[in-house]
Amino acid sequence: MNKADFLTELQRRIAEYPSEETKRSVEYYTEMLDDRIEEGMTEEEAVASLGSLTDIAEQIKCEIPLTTLVKHKAKEKTKSKKLSPWVILMLILGFPLWGPLLLACFCVFFSLYMLIWVFDIVLWSGTVALGAVVLNGLIGCIVNLVRLSVPSACFYLGSAMLALGLCIFWTWGTKVITKGIVYGTKRCFIQFKKSL
Repeated sequence: MNKADFLTELQRRIAEYPSEETKRSVEYYTEMLDDRIEEGMTEEEAVASLGSLTDIAEQIKCEIPLTTLVKHKAKEKTKSKKLSPWVILMLILGFPLWGPLLLACFCVFFSLYMLIWVFDIVLWSGTVALGAVVLNGLIGCIVNLVRLSVPSACFYLGSAMLALGLCIFWTWGTKVITKGIVYGTKRCFIQFKKSL
């Protein structure tokens, strides 16, 4: 595929996005191709080095701010569909019914999302608690060594080492869960953007 075909196809694939974003993206990829051609690549090699058009179009969409996408979709829908006065009247009169239901759905989803983060905070609290047990065991060991109570000092040292081992595994597991929650949040946000 040569440069002109690539840019035409790219413009066709991202035509649904806001016009300023489409123009900026096409200019960016035109400049990138020109730079690669100046470096000695043929047009076909320069186009091939960019990757697939599908991936490029998805990347452009992911980089567009969510507010810009929402505004663009709202403008697009209001241009294409004019609501009749009866529909507007029914929406206004039905608001006491659908408004609270919409708010309740939002609150349920938000509460479930917050519950996931509360669970994560509880896990991190467990890490802090195990760290406190390690510190307490070491202090107890030192105090008992000063008192010359070797069996008690060994008990405190053993409990500190056990707590340290548990703390290491607990912290590792908690980090994995936190990363999973953050990754899931990003994926949901990206899917939401793609649905727009």
